[in-house]
Parts: sequence; structure tokens; C-alpha cells
Amino acid sequence: SERSAGGTRHCADPLWRAVWAANHQFKLADFSVSKAIRRSLQQLATNRKDRAESASPGFIRERRMSETAARQGNGCYHPGKRCNNISSRQTLSTHHYLECNPHRQTFRGDETPQKYQRLSTKEILNKHGFALAEGAKLGYGRYSKVCKALHIRTGRNIAIKIIDTRKVTQEYRKKFLPREIASWRILNHHNIVTLLAVFDEGSKVFLAMDLAENGDLLTYVQENGAQSERLTQNWMCQLISAVRYMHMRWIAHRDLKLENILLFADKSVKIADFGFCREVKSEADMSLTFCGSKAYSAPEILLGRAYPPFKADVWSLGVIAFVIVTNRMPFDERVSSNTIIVNAQQERSYHYPRNLMISEECQQTIDTMMTFDYENRPNIHEAMNLPWFDIMKPFRRPRNDNIHDTFKQPHY
Repeated sequence: SERSAGGTRHCADPLWRAVWAANHQFKLADFSVSKAIRRSLQQLATNRKDRAESASPGFIRERRMSETAARQGNGCYHPGKRCNNISSRQTLSTHHYLECNPHRQTFRGDETPQKYQRLSTKEILNKHGFALAEGAKLGYGRYSKVCKALHIRTGRNIAIKIIDTRKVTQEYRKKFLPREIASWRILNHHNIVTLLAVFDEGSKVFLAMDLAENGDLLTYVQENGAQSERLTQNWMCQLISAVRYMHMRWIAHRDLKLENILLFADKSVKIADFGFCREVKSEADMSLTFCGSKAYSAPEILLGRAYPPFKADVWSLGVIAFVIVTNRMPFDERVSSNTIIVNAQQERSYHYPRNLMISEECQQTIDTMMTFDYENRPNIHEAMNLPWFDIMKPFRRPRNDNIHDTFKQPHY
């Protein structure tokens, strides 16, 4: 990162730009942490320059120099001044170095200065105005974990997702994570988890969000069994309202599943995890990226064909409704062959247990949302008008389509 003559900071890293933009987007009242966040980001941007200009005997540092720079004697540094043309033949004790590799320009001193010590997760959160709560760990994935934290000023409990960018792929770091932050920060709906703050420290990115007291919907259904048709209607109307809101803003989620739906204390549900979301240019816009889980994926995705992401979201909602009301998956994702799953989808090999007394109207609604041919599958607006949702008229035309009126931002 460099600062231009006009004072504007430029950075080619899309993740840095996304985090920077997110922190300029959040205008939460009395949220003093935002200033600390910006200071932290600015420090990160100039960190490399600072390290090049000064170092101490205790600073562990590695810098590969080009051959041209090496010939110019533009070598290493020690406290306060530059050591030109240093080599392993020099007396290292002169500069208090314990090790020296002149080819890789690596130097290790006997103690690490305070400003370069690596901060723990607890220290980083404290720096930004948060404190880890007891039993902080809520969940984890391949490259991230979710912890419970407390906003120190307000005493509000929140969840913080910590992503280790050293463990992710380059595609995720440069494409999907910046896209997630950029899209999530502009979504403002009472059935979408609110992104409260974004900051990064070293190789970790922190996303502060609403805390779901009852965890994710998959765990809830597994522990409590099939839910009543009435409750399923209620939850599905909330989810359809949220997805409709996203689609009206030309954003497709592309990874809708029970694990990404959180259940709150008031029994409301909210959509989370926008890692695979994508901005769509039109209804006819097609996507090629394979996203989500097999069990929730539409047949056109499993076949590796170009697919309309909006229609794929509707299919996933149909699978979600089936799982909630039956406590079973309609298709077995453990099957290694996608072709076998697609054949099962085409034949509608799933069935509704008779003992659950699921109405014909409910079954028809789910079947319609899981129409095999996406051209005949309803879009989100048509799905909202299916007869099964008639009894939930408040959700038919939700008032939350206006981004400025739907959700009052929490005051910190």
C-alpha cells in the first residue's frame, strides 16, 4: 500500500479495499470502535514501509532483495542506521544479531520489540472495544471460527466470525471474501443477520454480527425433530421475504441451507454467511461457479451447466422447507455421483411421511419450488404468491423492501 502525493491511499488488494469500504460504510451512533478500526487499517497499510525503515535487534525479519538492490548495497538495517553490504563474514555481535543469512536477508535478534509482538485474539478484540465472553467458541469451519463476544461500551452480546486468511485459497481471499463483505454490508433486513463491524489484524479478518441465541436451524431441527406445518410456514415466509429483498437488490445468495439460517430468541430466523453471494445483472444472467452443498443444490448446478442463481435460490428454499417439516433430507448427498442425485431429483424420489399429516397444499408448494426444469420453476416473487403462503398475508408484500425503513441500526 502506498500513499499518493494527494494523500489518497491506494491498494491493489481487493480484501483490503472491501474491509476499508465496509468501515467507511458503517455509521453507527456512538460506535467509537470505528475510529480504532480505521487507525488499525491505516497502520496495516503502512506496516511494510515502517518495517523497512527501522528494525531492532529483537525483530525477526525476512526480506528478499532483488539482485539490483543487492548490488547497490541497499542491504539490511539495525537500530537507527543501515548496514550496507553486510555478509556472514562480518562480526554479527557488532550488531547484536544471533543469525544471519545474507542471501535471504534474514536476521534474528535476541528479543522481540513490543510493537512487533503478535497479538492474541483476546488482545485484538480488546483493542477494538470487544471482550470474549465465557464459553466463547460457538462454532468453527475449515478456515474460520465463530466466537461470542461482548461489546464493552453497551454490554451487548454479539458474535464475531474470525477468518484466517492464511488457510483460505487465493480465490476465496481475492474474490469471495471481498464480495461477501461488500454485499453483506449493504443488506438491511430483519431476517438477514446484521453485519455490525469489520476489521482485520495481521492475517485475520473479524466480522462482528448479531448473536443467534438458539444457534443454527439444522441443529435445532436435529435436536427437536420435524416442526409443525404452521411453524414451517412462519419460518419459510420470513426466509422468502429475506431472499426476495436480496433478489430485488440483484444479489443471489447461492448457499442457502439450514446451517446458514440462524434462530433467535424470539423464534425469528435470519440468513447468514454470504461467502458465495453474487451480484446479478439481470434475471437472465447465468452463473458457472459450483456453490453450496449437494443436498441443497439444484440439478442444473450438479450437472455443471450454466444456471440462473435466482432460480437456484428458490430450489434451495424448497429443500429447506422439506427438511424442516419432515426432519429428513429429500436427496442423499452421500452419493458420490451427481448423476444419481440428479436422477432422483427428476423422479422426485422423496416422499412425505404419512404420520406427520402434512397437507396437500404444503406438499404441492414444496414440489413447485423444487421443479426440475428451472425455466418452469417459480422465481422468488411467484413463490411468495403460492397458495400455501396465503394465510401469512403480512409477508405477502413485506414493508421491509425499503432499505431505509426496515431496520433500525443498533446504537453503540
